[in-house]
Amino acid sequence: MLTDTHAHLYWDSYKEDFDAVIQRAVDAGIFVIINIGVDIEKSQEALDQVKNTGWPKGLSVYSTIGIHPHEALRFAPLTQGKPSDVDIAVQKDMEKLEQIYLSDPEKVVAIGECGLDFYFENNPGFTPPSIPSDQVKILQKKLFQAQIDLAKKLNLPLVVHCRDDRSKNPKNSECWDEILKMIGRQLAVLHCYSGFLPTTNYILPATNLYIAFAANLTYPKNEYLREAAKIIPLERILLETDSPFLAPQSKRGQRNEPAAVAEIAQLIADLKGISSEEVARQTTTSAKKIFNI
Repeated sequence: MLTDTHAHLYWDSYKEDFDAVIQRAVDAGIFVIINIGVDIEKSQEALDQVKNTGWPKGLSVYSTIGIHPHEALRFAPLTQGKPSDVDIAVQKDMEKLEQIYLSDPEKVVAIGECGLDFYFENNPGFTPPSIPSDQVKILQKKLFQAQIDLAKKLNLPLVVHCRDDRSKNPKNSECWDEILKMIGRQLAVLHCYSGFLPTTNYILPATNLYIAFAANLTYPKNEYLREAAKIIPLERILLETDSPFLAPQSKRGQRNEPAAVAEIAQLIADLKGISSEEVARQTTTSAKKIFNI
């Protein structure tokens, strides 16, 4: 029984064949999917979808509330006003997220996707900021810290997005270093893990941190991720797809689906020399514990 701990089922690309996508997930052995919010509107949409969809028997679907670091750019105009303007706006957003949670605390199981993303240059999917990158980083940190505080208040785990800019320095770990410092001892899932060996070694003794591997684990250039999967204890590993993004190498360039979790589980089994059934059992046990489901 597999668990996809990170999918975006409300994405437009699923509208035409949603039922078939979900059936393929069930056929692949998935019995839990977590539908991840990325802003206030999508957090509400994710929960509404969870509550209002007729899911196949045996499949449980939950959601999260969170604001992606790219959304920090919304606060850029406020930097021209009083220093407190940004803090007030961020706090209002936290109140809106909390209201979504309070509307159905049984179904909302985490705070996220939240975190830091310092990949500003040469990123076709990122709008160039109207303020210096250092100020964007400050805004992202304010937004992330507010969500860490909300997670503590609501006693929920974090689902953490982290992306370094490695275009100039392929070993850059600025974002990871800052993320781990800010998280501290808060329970957190490190979504779509991309840390290098020094980061992995730092994480290993931190029992509050769980590493979620996505299908970029299958990409030929990412040998460093496969090495990480070998040394990280299985009980600290989760599976995810980040659907509809990051399709596995076998379907590279296509839309991703939750069913791809089975391929990720098999690769981790091969890397560790164990059965895929053992990977499925332990990663699902860990997911149920972390998300209290």
